Amino acid sequence: MNEDSTAVVDQYGLSPNGLSPNGLSPNGLSPNGLSPNGLSPNGLSPNGLSPNGLSPNGLSPNEIIFNGLSPNGVQLNGLSPNGLSPNGTPIGIVGVGTPLTGADLVGSTWTGHLSDGTNLTIRVDQAQQLAGANTDVWSYQLSGLVSGAFRPLCVDAAGGPAFAVSVSGTWNLAAGVPGGGAYHAGTADFTIACRGSAIAKCVELGYKPWNGVVPQLASCVRALRADYCGDGTPHTVNGTMVNIYDNLGIQDDAVDWTPEAEWTPDGATCVSKKKATRFDQVANERPSCYPHTLKPENSCGTGFSGGAAIITELAPR
Repeated sequence: MNEDSTAVVDQYGLSPNGLSPNGLSPNGLSPNGLSPNGLSPNGLSPNGLSPNGLSPNGLSPNEIIFNGLSPNGVQLNGLSPNGLSPNGTPIGIVGVGTPLTGADLVGSTWTGHLSDGTNLTIRVDQAQQLAGANTDVWSYQLSGLVSGAFRPLCVDAAGGPAFAVSVSGTWNLAAGVPGGGAYHAGTADFTIACRGSAIAKCVELGYKPWNGVVPQLASCVRALRADYCGDGTPHTVNGTMVNIYDNLGIQDDAVDWTPEAEWTPDGATCVSKKKATRFDQVANERPSCYPHTLKPENSCGTGFSGGAAIITELAPR
């Protein structure tokens, strides 16, 4: 499976078995180094400073990698419970009985539905909860049964198992097409996103759909990926720092950086000027919508106009 793969299940976290739409680790410690004060080697901080959240090749918003599963791009389209019986009957998408929650899921197995029509057994290996402002957030370490052995769904920089955040709804992972990169919050599924990916970072920043901030989450993912045209195509490189803040005050503008763009769930509504964009500074590739529908405006980034929910700023050059 390539790095554009995604896992989806019931939007309410399969309440019968407790896999909830939240994520992360206890006391802020995780395989990729998130420290108790919220600062990590990849730059995530409480004031909204964050790298762009992309995988090393800049393609995937959720960075799910089935190591050794398939080189031909087979995707994981969904998950369903397999043999969980808290009340003596198997749990389905809608079930009854006492929910399994948090660590109770460890050891449970699931059926993953692949895009080539085959299935894959997936196991929950660990469950961890974040502290502080993210105590409502859980993450799960998952593995898939490949060639007789379980392999991690998400891996850290050293190739070891990493945790995934679960988020209600699904993303369209296509690029360069209408609807690419779109967030569909009202589906009966939820998305599994590896920690460190754009989706997971936006959840960590406080854009949690279960708190009613769906437009901010969708806009944040577009912004971190520099998906200016709203067609699923990123225009940035891994490690590029961006200051991000929103119209609700979940993240404040805590640094005096240069305005870049205003963002909606459908992409950027404007950019301040070409030389203050990531597509010019690091990607060196002009988006297809610039400057036709995406236009430079001197006032861009000074307010939330045109339905914008997120503003990004870049470090002064």
